[in-house]
Amino acid sequence: MDKGYDSEKIHELTREKLESTAMIPLRQRERKRIKGRYRRKMRYEFDEEIYHRRNLVETMFSVLKRKYGESLCARKYRNQVKEVKLKVLIHNLDTYVKNVCLVWLRISTEPDF
Repeated sequence: MDKGYDSEKIHELTREKLESTAMIPLRQRERKRIKGRYRRKMRYEFDEEIYHRRNLVETMFSVLKRKYGESLCARKYRNQVKEVKLKVLIHNLDTYVKNVCLVWLRISTEPDF
């Protein structure tokens, strides 16, 4: 999440209810103390490397939306989950086949010395 989600309530929700740690950068205000128990903890636990992996995830979501559209056909939540998993599986298979074909073409067109 980005700085727009930096609130004590969200940090508390992720810690207490979801039992995880949210990687939300703290909003920096000039000369003000960081308020909130969970926000103060985040100051020490925030990991820049993990946070910047967020770009990879957002890029993947963008690729899937461009390839397969933004909407789902299924109405029930369970079927929507299956539809998303199927789209990811098809994307991964497509990428794998393209890479295998590319390697095969390079090997078959190399000159023999």
